Amino acid sequence: MTMEKTFFIETWGCQMNDLDTQRLSGTLKLHGYKRVENESHADLILLNTCSIREKSEQKVFSHLGRLREEKARGAKIGVCGCVAQQEGERILERAPGSTS
Repeated sequence: MTMEKTFFIETWGCQMNDLDTQRLSGTLKLHGYKRVENESHADLILLNTCSIREKSEQKVFSHLGRLREEKARGAKIGVCGCVAQQEGERILERAPGSTS
């Protein structure tokens, strides 16, 4: 019996991010993932970010800090969207408990 892979996407920001989240969801479902409503049930957690909104960068790093427990249980964490594009590798450097 194989375990179903699961994902959770947290979306902040603009309408483009909502569309990107829909696209990400569709792609992940095509690859055998099931979307869950709670990040504690997800094998893959994606933070889809927008840099237009106030304090979005701080929200990302704060949320990454809160996800340490999820990472410790083996969940993969990803950041996508505007903040990821702007920050790039600096996310790995600044995120609490991150590894490259």
